[in-house]
Amino acid sequence: MELLVATVYVLLFVALLLKLPFFADQTVQRPWWVAAFLVKLGCGFFFMLVYQYRYHEGGDALTYFTAGKTIYDTLHLNPLYFLELTFGANARKPPEHLIAIIDGIPSWNDVRSYTAIRVNALAHLISFHYYSVHIILGTFLSFLGLTGIYRCFCLFFPQLRKWFFAAVFGLPSVLFWTSGLHKEGISLLCMGMIMYLFFYALLHKFTLKLTISLLVWCALLALIRPYTLGLLLPALAVAWVVKRFTLPAMPTFLLLYGAGYFALSVLSLVSDKLNIFAKLAEIRYYFVMYKLGGSDINLSLLPPTWYHTLLDMPMSLANALLRPEPWGNTDMMHIVAAAETLCLTLLLLVGLLFNRLRQTPFAYFWLACLFFIITSLLLIGLTTDNLGAIVRYRSILMPVWLGFWVVAALGGKNNHEQPAKLL
Repeated sequence: MELLVATVYVLLFVALLLKLPFFADQTVQRPWWVAAFLVKLGCGFFFMLVYQYRYHEGGDALTYFTAGKTIYDTLHLNPLYFLELTFGANARKPPEHLIAIIDGIPSWNDVRSYTAIRVNALAHLISFHYYSVHIILGTFLSFLGLTGIYRCFCLFFPQLRKWFFAAVFGLPSVLFWTSGLHKEGISLLCMGMIMYLFFYALLHKFTLKLTISLLVWCALLALIRPYTLGLLLPALAVAWVVKRFTLPAMPTFLLLYGAGYFALSVLSLVSDKLNIFAKLAEIRYYFVMYKLGGSDINLSLLPPTWYHTLLDMPMSLANALLRPEPWGNTDMMHIVAAAETLCLTLLLLVGLLFNRLRQTPFAYFWLACLFFIITSLLLIGLTTDNLGAIVRYRSILMPVWLGFWVVAALGGKNNHEQPAKLL
């Protein structure tokens, strides 16, 4: 029965890929979209098998699935319980009538993980409680996020569609880590839709419908991965300022980001509660002291000051972007990640040597992508001492990173076209 239900869902999503205008493209034909989705779906099932049979515990995705089923079961006990557990506030003292149920649900005090559980609880309404169907649903949702990123780049550089398609849909770590109904996949969905809707509106008009849609996606991303939203919004805001007031892009980005760091530094001296650098030091302390793993790197504790954070940034960025290295690894997963990282490093070097960014229009767009990625990688490097976690956390950033380097290498005035309209 599970195989039948899973097959029906796969055929349904394939039909949507063949029918919906969102997947219509002037250059990349529909069969390529279907092939990309099926490859990603295969990676989703591979993710499921790896965590079920190699690591035995099934990983976060299975935990969210099981906890979501616990919430779903309350629908038959009392529909109001289901609504409260699914849409009500968590991270609070459990109501007396829900204590017995909440005791069987992990992450009640963790808003991010509990949001993933909420999504799985809703998915149980249509999944017939099959884990494989949750993998399919999650894969399709994250595929929508990737499509949003692809379409975002195509708004500005439609002549590079094929390159963007390969960059966005072809990276193994992205296909593996974002396939499934868990935080990475949901975060990628939100991030992709926010970027696409914002830049489409920036090129055309911020209508009420677009604004409401943006707020909804921002709210969901704030629940599932607030720091990603916190780093994405400044990049989008500066892009808006540059375009709205026709300012020089690079000086404006550097000035406003520098002013932002200065403001955070001042606030850290004014009040301990506003010291974001102390929070970064606290997160690193947690990873170094308590999150022990087989791929940990030697990371010292971080003093909670703006000065020490600034000094640590170059090494943190290198750790997040250039590791794991292709040597010293015996685990197959690490070897694959190291090989991918080596390819990305070579791409970075080639891009730096032969980039055409000075001749490439829409600087406010590709600089927003660059600053968002760099600040996100800095956050990962400043807080995380585990290579496996680094590869997973940065996976949702890599489609934007590769898209940026496609623009850097192949952009320019000679082959520029007008932005594509919303399909």
